[in-house]
Amino acid sequence: MKIAIIYSTSSRTTKKACKILSSKINANVQLIPIEKAKTACLLKYNFIILAGSAMNGKVQSALKRYVTRNIKTLKEKPVALVLNCEEGIDTRDRLNKTFTEELVDSSYINSNFGYELDPEEGNLIEKRRINKIINKYQKEGKDLPVLNMDEIDKFADYINNMIKKRVD
Repeated sequence: MKIAIIYSTSSRTTKKACKILSSKINANVQLIPIEKAKTACLLKYNFIILAGSAMNGKVQSALKRYVTRNIKTLKEKPVALVLNCEEGIDTRDRLNKTFTEELVDSSYINSNFGYELDPEEGNLIEKRRINKIINKYQKEGKDLPVLNMDEIDKFADYINNMIKKRVD
């Protein structure tokens, strides 16, 4: 089985989460940044995983455009959806705004893998913004956010069980 993980990220967190996920899936998995994804490439894969990050309720417009442009093909393929965003928000609402309600409803599985803050990534403005957020967490005595490895494991297990059933 050939699986494509097409991801969009404003930080390296989504790419990191997708790499971890791909290492846990028992199939031929190709990571494809949104900038390199093409309409034709979808046809080569048996399963598509779309992943994006959402900061302050906003996702990358490139991912939204990609979904809009390829919705017909995506609806004809088995699809799974991933967000990297803060926990405790309405994930379903965020998924609908990112991927369309129709695609969310037809997806095999969807999840929020959480996110993490890296003060060394991004341009100068992004670094300042991230450092402000980190300082706020520290002042409030809160732990910094981290990727939710349990969610990544559950997601990978679901995909692996689906692959096993298909092969057996």
